[in-house]
Amino acid sequence: MSQAGLPSLKDIEAAEARIREYVPPTPLEYSKGISDLLGREVFLKLETSFPIHVFKLRGAMNKLLSLPQSALAKGVVTASSGNHGLAIAYSAKRFGVRATVCVPEAVNPQKLMAIEEQGAEIIRGGAGYDAAYEAALGTAKKRGMTFVHAFDDRDIIAGQGTCGLEMARQQPDLEAAAVAIGGGGLISGVALALKGSIPRVRVYGAETVAIPSMYVSVRDGKRERIVPGKTIADGMQAAIPGELTFEAVRMLVDKIGLVDDAELEDAVFELLTKARVLAEPSGASPLAAMKGPLKAEPGRKVALVISGGNISVDLLRSILIRRAK
Repeated sequence: MSQAGLPSLKDIEAAEARIREYVPPTPLEYSKGISDLLGREVFLKLETSFPIHVFKLRGAMNKLLSLPQSALAKGVVTASSGNHGLAIAYSAKRFGVRATVCVPEAVNPQKLMAIEEQGAEIIRGGAGYDAAYEAALGTAKKRGMTFVHAFDDRDIIAGQGTCGLEMARQQPDLEAAAVAIGGGGLISGVALALKGSIPRVRVYGAETVAIPSMYVSVRDGKRERIVPGKTIADGMQAAIPGELTFEAVRMLVDKIGLVDDAELEDAVFELLTKARVLAEPSGASPLAAMKGPLKAEPGRKVALVISGGNISVDLLRSILIRRAK
């Protein structure tokens, strides 16, 4: 099923064995409130239950555990809009590895604080993820550090794929899963794992209409760079898909639904009030997509991957004020 460069199902199973000591399975919980809302049997994959409240821990742990000691001794550097940087910082601290995280100037303050709490060095600057990425590459070259890509990396994708393995075991009769798309690491891994375990399962993607890089790339049959628009989804900032993630999504994802900020706000509020789950906009995007552009797609028993819960206090306050009337 996978092409050269992409991890196989065996690679994802090996990643699961590698990280299991540090990354326990997350719950897949039935939600009556969300099921009633969508008119389907809906299960929520709660990646928010991790200590850092985001799925990125899977890939970060697998990457660091896969690196030789010589690479770890140099220290690791990465670029992130928040969550990946937090996962690398957390994992690096766990293994006593020096970590540097390059973030955009307008990084989510709660995510920035969480990275700082893990003791990582932070380099802040630039308008978005692309600027942070260039800063990370420059820092790696200047300091001789090991660069870790946020999503376009075989080990990262394999680590994220462990989420799909868990869902396949937790609900072997699952018919569909909806997953957020930022750079595409999570949906690539989940699609590889799910379709390798449950061949008939459908995998749907949710992407912000402000930065539809994967949607446009799949539509055009080649990787396309998008001029990023403004969005509350700070976890969905990739202006161009990765080479590996584009191939995985092109091959394995059945459809991508684009959602706007209003739909994301509704989904955050509905998860909180109907399922008692706190999600950030990217984590709530699968609900937004299944309620909106993907509502006619097949799948009576569906899993929504709630990929992250690190929402800024100011954004949450504004959503509650507008929606709780």
